[in-house]
Amino acid sequence: MKQQNLVILILVLFLSSCGMKTKEGLTENYDENKNGIIELKNFYNKTVPKDFIVRIRYNSSDNIDLFVYQPTENSEKHELLFQQWNLDINDYVPENPRSDYDKKYHGITNSFEKVKEKLNWTNETFAKIYDKLDDVNCMGITNGNPTEIEYGFKGMGMFSYLIFDENLNSELQEKHSDDCTQMFYKENVVLSYGSGAIGSLCTPEFKRNE
Repeated sequence: MKQQNLVILILVLFLSSCGMKTKEGLTENYDENKNGIIELKNFYNKTVPKDFIVRIRYNSSDNIDLFVYQPTENSEKHELLFQQWNLDINDYVPENPRSDYDKKYHGITNSFEKVKEKLNWTNETFAKIYDKLDDVNCMGITNGNPTEIEYGFKGMGMFSYLIFDENLNSELQEKHSDDCTQMFYKENVVLSYGSGAIGSLCTPEFKRNE
């Protein structure tokens, strides 16, 4: 048991020490790549079909975490169409048969080909998205208003940009500055921190000076 706990502790320390992005790096990267980030946002929102929500994170150029939500008859709601971690874009074989539990909680389908047909995407589409993310030093994106663009990990958490369609007024700036998970940066940009499975829900880097 002691040896198992030691292994877990080493793993936690390793994960916490690698990929340590910072708020300073987050803001500097936005200022240096603003035009590319806005271009990425516009490109991606046009690429995702109307009323679909697609979240994609690149572990490498050809390995992704993919979550796809499709509209229901009630257009205000979505249902999980597909989810898969560590999906090899060029060599993905779905596991069959599927249980009712899988269909309910892991997506209506586990066919990557069917998902691409629904989205009208090809492997080339995924390659283009990767290139545009890589050009601005980012690793993931989810469409919408705001569009979330993932910058990188801080330990088990993730730093992201929330890019709104319009500049935020003073009320919205305050709403999106909670000294914890969000901080208004400038114009239509909010900095975001999403914690991982373990660790603090907040980042002290978003604490404002009194």
